[in-house]
Amino acid sequence: MTKLGERGATLRTALRRFLAMMAFVALAGTAWAQFTRPVGNSARSLSGQFIVRSLRGPADPKRALTITNQNLIRLEPTLVTVSCERIKQYLDHELGTGTSWRGKIFLALNPTAGAGQPVTILSERFRDGWQYSVELPDTLERVQYVRAIVRVLLLEFANRTAGTRSAEIPVWLGEGFTQQLLAAKESEIILRPPPADANGRLSVITANVSARRDNPLEQAHKKLAGRPLLSFEELSWPAEEQWSGDLGEVYRCNAQLFVYRLLQLKDGPANLRAMLAELPQRQNWQIAFLNAFHPSFERTLDVEKWWALQLVHFTGRDVLAQTWAFEESWQKLDQAVHESVEIHAGTNELPLHATVSLQDVIRDWDSQRQARCLEAKIRQLELLRPRLGQEFVGFLDSYGQALRNYLQHRHKTGLTRFFGQKAALNRAEEQALKQLDQLDARRASVRPAPKPVTARQP
Repeated sequence: MTKLGERGATLRTALRRFLAMMAFVALAGTAWAQFTRPVGNSARSLSGQFIVRSLRGPADPKRALTITNQNLIRLEPTLVTVSCERIKQYLDHELGTGTSWRGKIFLALNPTAGAGQPVTILSERFRDGWQYSVELPDTLERVQYVRAIVRVLLLEFANRTAGTRSAEIPVWLGEGFTQQLLAAKESEIILRPPPADANGRLSVITANVSARRDNPLEQAHKKLAGRPLLSFEELSWPAEEQWSGDLGEVYRCNAQLFVYRLLQLKDGPANLRAMLAELPQRQNWQIAFLNAFHPSFERTLDVEKWWALQLVHFTGRDVLAQTWAFEESWQKLDQAVHESVEIHAGTNELPLHATVSLQDVIRDWDSQRQARCLEAKIRQLELLRPRLGQEFVGFLDSYGQALRNYLQHRHKTGLTRFFGQKAALNRAEEQALKQLDQLDARRASVRPAPKPVTARQP
């Protein structure tokens, strides 16, 4: 054998040994059980669905010492892949979706320049399906992190059969699962980098996870004790201040109980899966909800009654027996005589919420959509009666009667429009608009005065 042949054989032998050693390293060690070795400062999860990269550069172990707020977590790519896989396992188990997936999720960890950095979730459709990108600061609150992962996972499941339009996940669904995970699985999904000593060397830490599972609703029960309980309408359209702080936790506890009880219904997980699958085809998630849960709820009124009963059983308080104060009664009535709508600025833009008056609904909406809205408003007004202050019961009756009269005349004159006889319908519209304008003016005259704002002293 020539020297060149001997050198080639030696190289092939060395290459085989190197590959065998790499295969052994890849199979050894429990620390790599849920993610593959990162390339640079990035990591890919074991299933391949999550790809996480840090935009800061190589991780510095000493940075873990700078976090003193226990509510904040520092995100590292390798730990995030494990956390995401565990959150996905929990949702798969609760919804019965199985372990399969279709859309890859790319997470970018941005260097933290200051508090209040937003979390952005974008969905993009390609020829072979949908993909998702999540941008979030590498240091953020636990709630923000879990909320982002839960929402993008629910979005990925909903879009598996979507066409060109991405689904919109109801707020209560994402917040309910977020609070449930924080209450039941926090130690398993919030993975903190190990601390480093003065020389920057990582310390080995151990954590014991008890096999005994406490009631995940125990924290919600304590939090909601003596607090205002939310109606289905309030769960559907939370106010801006309910996204964070103490009010945010109260909202999440209500949403947690709502999701928990839905899953306990007969075929509850299957109904939630059906709702998620239908979301891309609906502009309003409530339609998808009622279609999916039709065996349990035929109308929104049925959901309201069922939810009020769940709150009574959970808190021991009769929600319907509590009467609102004057100011809150005025606000609840004002919300009931307006309709919430979503404005879509673009395909990948989050929807903007706005309100329109009942007069706008009568003037501008098409007949079918108008009828559904006004019938729902009549039911919503009736639901306010047990808790509305006595000063506003007369307004409630007058608004309801005006809408019923209009719908009745509209139904009678519906056939005459085909023969060009629109005068009767026009008169019904004019009369309804006039009555609603008068009621709005009377209600505005008793509007509570705004509370004075106390100026801050330097």
